[in-house]
This record gives sequence, structure tokens and C-alpha cells, in this order.
Amino acid sequence: MLGEPFRRPLIFVAHPDDETLACGGLLQRFPGTLVVFATDGTPAGYGLERRYGSLKAYTELRFQEAGRALSHVPHSSFKWITGRDGSYFGDMHVYEELPAAASSLLALAQSFSPDAIVSHSYEGAHIDHDACGFIAMHVADAVSVERFEFPMYWLDESGKAILQRFRDGDPGGAAGGLEGGAAQVMEWQLSETEIECKKRMMAEYRTQQGTVSTFDPGIERFRPATTTSSSFSVPLCRDYLYQERPPRFYHTRRHRLAAKALLKKFAEFEEWRREQNAWRQEPHVQNRHVGHPR
Repeated sequence: MLGEPFRRPLIFVAHPDDETLACGGLLQRFPGTLVVFATDGTPAGYGLERRYGSLKAYTELRFQEAGRALSHVPHSSFKWITGRDGSYFGDMHVYEELPAAASSLLALAQSFSPDAIVSHSYEGAHIDHDACGFIAMHVADAVSVERFEFPMYWLDESGKAILQRFRDGDPGGAAGGLEGGAAQVMEWQLSETEIECKKRMMAEYRTQQGTVSTFDPGIERFRPATTTSSSFSVPLCRDYLYQERPPRFYHTRRHRLAAKALLKKFAEFEEWRREQNAWRQEPHVQNRHVGHPR
């Protein structure tokens, strides 16, 4: 490990299990950390209601799994960002409501007072991961703290999934055109005790067993985030598994959302932010702690 550049991080992730896979060792090392989830982790259009009875029941399972996983590191707290009406953001939909999502995270950051925000790097592989990286960039700027990023997965030219390696700036990665490729990658060497704890955390995510099992529990990588708005680009992305047409939560593996649709939302958010006299939490934005999905 090359050092520990923060002591009180806010870890902003897209889905329950991302925090464990990317930061399970990090969470064990510090006396005060806050995990913030961006979505309910429940994508529609994948037959989950048939397997679990309803999408609400599946969401409840995801929330329970997160609680059990993070109970293995009791000094860590966790919350979800919420929309203007207090509801959770649906899986693959947080990008549609960036002002509300960013305002909710900003309020949590102001309350928690982290010394750094740690979130996803922009990989062009999952729309929620990339939206979180964008939101984290703006919130870190608003509260004047450093931002760090971690890799999850991306696809190489042959379509193979590359796990736990930065798309650039990593000896095992490949050039992807991101800014900040020269940034120093911190390789966290987990102890045997930390790895065993992380394995227990991973095992709690039973609904995600197929995905979780593909990640190496002994690997965690971070780097200072130097991305800017220009770093989010179409060429990095092959588009996203999602379809933006009614009904709102309809998407399947056969439909895709163009990368430029996400970048358009990013541009709209930045225009919105420029129009704010002082970017702050709107009075009606709520931040809900651990609880049950609506």
C-alpha cells in the first residue's frame, strides 16, 4: 500500500455490494466512514418479480443484505440518497434526476464532514457507476474535499469484462483516453484478517452471488481523481443496457441507451448548477437512513 491519504471518507456507490467489492478493506481500517448508496439496486425487466414475488420484495432483500454486510464493520454507517419526494432512485435511473441526487448527497456530505469522497471511476460500462462518478466530482468540489476513485469493471475491445483495474493508469489496464491516466494508483494490500472479513461481507450478498464471486477479495485499488467534465466522453462507452421510453422502468438486455443521452444529462446538470446562486440542498430534499423501500 502506498499510503492512506484520508481518514474519514464518504464512500458513494451505485448499488449495495459495490461498497464491499471495491472498499471492503478500506471500511475496516478507519474509525469513521459513511457509505452512501445511490440506487435501490433493483433493475426492472429482468424477471426479478417472478423470482422474488415483486420488485419491492427484491429491493427489500438488497437493503437487508447491505445491512448485514456492513454489520461486519460496525464503525461504518450507511445511508441512501433520495429524491425530492423522499423516494429512492431506481436502478439505472439516477442519471435522470441529477440535481435531486447531487443535492441529496451534498446534504449528507455537509452533515458528515468527510475529508475525502471516494466513488466510481468513469468506465463506460454501467450507467449508475458513471453517474455516481459525475455526481461525486461536483459534490467534492462543492464541499472542497479531495476525491478518489476506484475501478469496478469495463469491457475491452473483444467485449471481455476487465475487473478491478483502471481503464488507464494501471499496469494491467489499457489506454482509454481518460484524463488523469498518470495519477498514482494505490494498491491496498489487505491482511488475511481483512480478507476473511471481506469474504464474510461478500457472502451476505446472496442475490448477487454470481457477480460477487467474480471479484478478488484481496484486491483494492484507488487513485486521486483528476477527471473534469471533459473526461466524460462518448468514445469510452459502448452505450448502456437500458431503454428510455414508456413505461419508465422498462429495459432489457436487448435494448440500449446511447452514451450521448447520459452526457446530455450531465450537460443539463452543469447548466442547472451554473444557474444556482449558491448550490445547496433544496428544503424538500430528504436523506433517509437505513430503512425500508417505499
